[in-house]
This record gives sequence, structure tokens and C-alpha cells, in this order.
Amino acid sequence: MTALAEQRLSERYGVNAPYTAVRVGAAGGAGFPLEGHAYDISATGLRFELDEVMKVGQPLSLELLLPGAGGWVRLAGRVVRLFDEIDDPGPRRMAIHVDSFEDDSHRERLVGHLDRGYLMLA
Repeated sequence: MTALAEQRLSERYGVNAPYTAVRVGAAGGAGFPLEGHAYDISATGLRFELDEVMKVGQPLSLELLLPGAGGWVRLAGRVVRLFDEIDDPGPRRMAIHVDSFEDDSHRERLVGHLDRGYLMLA
């Protein structure tokens, strides 16, 4: 087990990126002007890609559309990892740590979907 994996608070699940959309905006801002895709998710974080590079530590608002989860899941968090441009050409992948959900129903929708066992561990 790697040091990164040991730091994770919950299991991470792989998703089919073309079917798992994300919309991203500035923390506390209005709207979600940037669009991309998620690659893996957990109850406490996710890895996603955007055409625009965010900075490590940058707070974001994010919507995640996970097929079968009953609509958009809204959350707020901060970028904790930016994948190297050399190893990751094209849209830039990054990871976000979830600090909060819009409300309990959004957290319950995500956690409930993960608990149903439709996704494989990443």
C-alpha cells in the first residue's frame, strides 16, 4: 500500500469517465463554468480532469453527475493534487478533497450510490 493510499479516509471507486461529468466553479461563486469528467470517487474525494489547470490548495465548488445516483451531487473542497503535465498530456487531472456537501441529501446520495456496490474499487 502506498503512502497516498494510506492517507485516504474512504475507499476509492473507479468510474467510466465519459459518463461521469463534473462541473466546477469558484468556491462560493455563482455557477459552474468549467466542465470535465471524473475518474474515481470516494465519499471524501475524487480525481477529475478539466481543460483548465487549478492550483493545489485552491477551493472549489463542484457538481458531480454519477449515473444512477439520482442527479447532480454538489460539494465543496480543495485541490490536493495536480498530476504532472508530462505524465498527463491533454486535459489536466487533479484530485480534490471534499470539505462539505451542499446539504446532507447530497452526501447521502453519493454515499448511498457507493454503498450499492455498482462500482469497482480503484
